[in-house]
Amino acid sequence: MTDNYKTIEQQLRKYSFEFLKVNQEPLNMLETLNETNPHMITDAQKPNLLAAAIVYIYLKRNNLNGRGGITAKAVGEYFGVKPTAITQKVFDVEFRLYGMKEYLAENEVYEFIDRDRFEVNELYWEFLESPEADDVKKSIKALKAMIKKDANYFDPYITLHEYYLMGGDFKNAIKIMEQGFKKAIDLVENNGKFPDELPWGFMENRHIIRMIFNFGMFVWANDEKDVALGLFMELLKSNHNDNIGARYSIVAILEGFDSQEEYEEQFENENGHGLDYMELEEWFYKSAQKHRDVIGWWLDLEEEE
Repeated sequence: MTDNYKTIEQQLRKYSFEFLKVNQEPLNMLETLNETNPHMITDAQKPNLLAAAIVYIYLKRNNLNGRGGITAKAVGEYFGVKPTAITQKVFDVEFRLYGMKEYLAENEVYEFIDRDRFEVNELYWEFLESPEADDVKKSIKALKAMIKKDANYFDPYITLHEYYLMGGDFKNAIKIMEQGFKKAIDLVENNGKFPDELPWGFMENRHIIRMIFNFGMFVWANDEKDVALGLFMELLKSNHNDNIGARYSIVAILEGFDSQEEYEEQFENENGHGLDYMELEEWFYKSAQKHRDVIGWWLDLEEEE
C-alpha cells in the first residue's frame, strides 16, 4: 500500500469522524479508485487535493453540498486546497469512479447555445477590414459602440483590450477584459453551473469561448495559474473536441510555463507564421502523460474514439 494511499485514507477517516458521522462511503470510494485506477493515487502530487475531491463527490451525490450544506470552500479550507482546484479535480475522479454514462446520469447535462448576434457580428468583421482599424483612437470608439449595441457579443472586448494596450492604457485594458469575462460567465452559467456542453460547432458560441480562453491567458500571464487552469479545464470539459486548444494550455501550466506566449514560442515555425503542429502534438502527448491525474480523463476519451 503506497504512502499516498495511507495519507489519503487517514485524511478521509478524520474528516468522516468530524463531519460525516463516521460514514464509510468516502473510504469505499478510495478503495474503488485504488482497484480501478491506482495510478491516480500513486501519482497524486497533492494527496490532500484527491482526498478533498473524494469528500466533495460524496457530499454532492448525497445532496450535502452547496447552499445550506458543506461548500467546496469549506472542504478546501479543511484540506488546505483551493475550491477551484477541488471542482476541477472532482470531474476527473468522478469520471474514474463511475464512468461517463453514470456521471451524466447523476448530473443533468446542461448545454448552452447562444442566440444569433448577426448584426453586431457583421459590424465587427466589417470594422476589422476597414481603414479605421489602423487608427487606435477611432478603433477604440468603434469597438465601444459595438459593445454598447450588444454587451453580450464578446469579440469586441478582446480586440478593444488589444487597442488599449497599443495605446498604453493599461488600466482600461485590464478593466475591459474583466468586464467581458464577467459578462460571458453571467451569460452561460445556470445557477452557478458552467455548461456541460458549450459546443464550438455552433458558430454562435465561438465568441464566448474565445472570451473565456483569452481571459484565461490574461490571468495566466498575471500569475493566477490556478484560475487559468480552472477556466481551461471548463472549456475542455464542455467541448471535448477542443477546437480552441485548451488542452495544450492546461499541460503548459502544469509544466511550469508562465504564459501562453512563453510556451508557444518553442513551437513557432521557422518562417514565423503559426506553430509547428507536429512538434506541438509530440510535446503535448509526452508531457500530458506526466499529468494524468489532471488530464488523463481526456486522454482516455480520445483513445476510446
